[in-house]
Amino acid sequence: MRPSVKEDTTITVAVEIVDVSKKYGHIFAIKPFSIKLDEGETVAVLGPNGAGKSTLMKILATHVLPSSGIVKIYGRNVFKDGENARKRIGFVTHESFLYDELSVEENLQFYRKFFSVDQEDIREIIEFLNLKSWRKVPAKQLSYGLRKRADIARALIHDPDLILLDELFAGLDEETRNFLVDYFQTLQGKTLLVSSHSVQWAKQLCNRSLFLDKGNLVKDTFSG
Repeated sequence: MRPSVKEDTTITVAVEIVDVSKKYGHIFAIKPFSIKLDEGETVAVLGPNGAGKSTLMKILATHVLPSSGIVKIYGRNVFKDGENARKRIGFVTHESFLYDELSVEENLQFYRKFFSVDQEDIREIIEFLNLKSWRKVPAKQLSYGLRKRADIARALIHDPDLILLDELFAGLDEETRNFLVDYFQTLQGKTLLVSSHSVQWAKQLCNRSLFLDKGNLVKDTFSG
């Protein structure tokens, strides 16, 4: 008789936010709220411009310090053990982190130095994101959609468990949007947060939605 496998029923908390807020001067960008996200969830962070979506994503990515509260990524307090927490995070924002003069492949070679990533991992991510034909092209010569894909490759090169995609669909044509939705749907076991003001595109990818308005978490809904 085979032993029962407890891991199958164990729920791992990927993200825990406890009374987190962010103020700029006297203005709240994020008002205090608490929430938990389980491993493997795909979560849309929705709301109009100025709702606090990007601020929340930057806090989770450890790019911005909250004014209050605690953030844990897979049990690690990101502001006490940030180095280890960041190893499990991949962050894509509307700002590119690629070096203009370097090719796609050279950019990935540069970023792999920060992680235990070998050459085969670079080849795989280039292949998966359909960048092989552009791997030798300098980043500054890429179209917006191709550069976005290259930035995603940069963020995922170390196989992170938590993937943060800030305004993933902004400025992309429908073909590129569909490609990225299909790509992220193939990832197994990853926890995704996708911020967007486009409910249509975010809900194609996500099974849970957090709605922000003026820094308030106003709704938390599940689908399918």
